[in-house]
Amino acid sequence: MIEVLERMRINESIKIEINYDNCIDSVYSCCDSSLLQRKSANAASKYTYKKGFTYEKISPNIEKRITGKSYRKNKNVKLSDLRYVQVLHYGFDGKVKEGELIVNKKIAKKTVKVFYALYQKRYRIERMRLIDDYGANDEKSMAANNTSAFNYRVISGTTKLSNHSYGMAIDINPRINPWVKGNKVSPANGKVYKQRKTSKCKGKYKRYMIHKKDTAYKIFKKYGFSWGGEWRSSKDYQHFEVNK
Repeated sequence: MIEVLERMRINESIKIEINYDNCIDSVYSCCDSSLLQRKSANAASKYTYKKGFTYEKISPNIEKRITGKSYRKNKNVKLSDLRYVQVLHYGFDGKVKEGELIVNKKIAKKTVKVFYALYQKRYRIERMRLIDDYGANDEKSMAANNTSAFNYRVISGTTKLSNHSYGMAIDINPRINPWVKGNKVSPANGKVYKQRKTSKCKGKYKRYMIHKKDTAYKIFKKYGFSWGGEWRSSKDYQHFEVNK
């Protein structure tokens, strides 16, 4: 009788262990499945054109970086309208650097294609950070020669929204390619580059000035962007845009 009871106790113990192991396996399986689903969803939301050239929806981390700076809630542009872009580019020192931009989803794919084409040509861009790293202050970003895109703001001296507000415009090496109207130059430290003839310009980086024979001009035009250097009333040599 004692032997029978002992066997019954052992069998019950084995059943409990088996059930416990099955339960744990089920929990881990569920967790693994959930993790894989999240990874799969994240992978699906990121578009990769080439290695190092991607765009994706605005993540919670990026939203935190830009809210209250380049982005404020408004009736014209939603976060869902925007895409976070990451690219590679050559710096003025000739080294490969990582760059980031935010653009409208309508031009996200052509944006990564443009910068990949520039990268293939080893085109030099000094730096490319979100304008939020400069407090979304356009003048500070330009003075640092920072290439940027989205910034919800009006055109200086007007009440009209800039195409940057919609993520439909990109500024390239803005200190070397300033906005010029008469004697006005922005950024102020780009005044030496008001002279656009390389033979006469005294700027240290005059070889990176954008003009009609420039690589950047040709590539942006190929992908449907217009250039501010061809405006009539003013010249915005840094500026490429697509009409919204």
